[in-house]
Amino acid sequence: MLLILLCFHTFTWVASQAPPPPQNVQVEKGQLTWTPGEPGVTYTVNYRRFNSDKWEALPACIQTPSHSCNISAIGPSDTNGSPENSCVTLRVQAERRGLRSEGVKACSRDGDVCTPPFSILTQPGSLTVFLNDDHELAKEHDNNAKHRIYFGREGESPLQEYEDTVASRTIEELEEGQRYCVQVAYTLHGKLVEPRSCIQCEVIPASEHVNRTPMIVGLLVGIVVLAIIILAFSCALFFHH
Repeated sequence: MLLILLCFHTFTWVASQAPPPPQNVQVEKGQLTWTPGEPGVTYTVNYRRFNSDKWEALPACIQTPSHSCNISAIGPSDTNGSPENSCVTLRVQAERRGLRSEGVKACSRDGDVCTPPFSILTQPGSLTVFLNDDHELAKEHDNNAKHRIYFGREGESPLQEYEDTVASRTIEELEEGQRYCVQVAYTLHGKLVEPRSCIQCEVIPASEHVNRTPMIVGLLVGIVVLAIIILAFSCALFFHH
């Protein structure tokens, strides 16, 4: 029993010495960037092609002290000319003294063949995610290519899968004044295509309905008071004559 406790304590101590994972891992125009955690840490970039479970290290970005990596050297797969074969999942791991952090997947700030562009419109009580249904994967695979919407309140991690859809979607019954976040990815025959989009968050505005009851009551009171003053003045003038 003592040996088990000792092993558990040693494992916990070793795990606590692993460097913190990188933050804000994003790819834009072929350049992968991230926010470093602590000094004295190196970073390794791995990629995985669509329809593959194998992670490969990008040779130019193995144990690099840099906070960016040019990923253009990955190139498309040679299997066939389908657009999805140029799509890869990217992740970055921090390393220090042989200990590695968990890998953090990259999101994409660009709308392209692998990552859907989208925009958000908020109204009182609802949020609409506008999607483009005329994209390269749809041209190649028709309705087998869809958008997967991830949705949740700001601070929820990770965002939850909301719906796989071809067209734009409106999410209703949302709390006014609350900030909600959306992330979108392509799917092909139900399989996720990465990288996903970076997360966008918006505040649900309050209704513009104005409670007019106090104004109406005040107006009526003013009319009544004015009528009483006019009547009193008229009576006084009548009795005076």
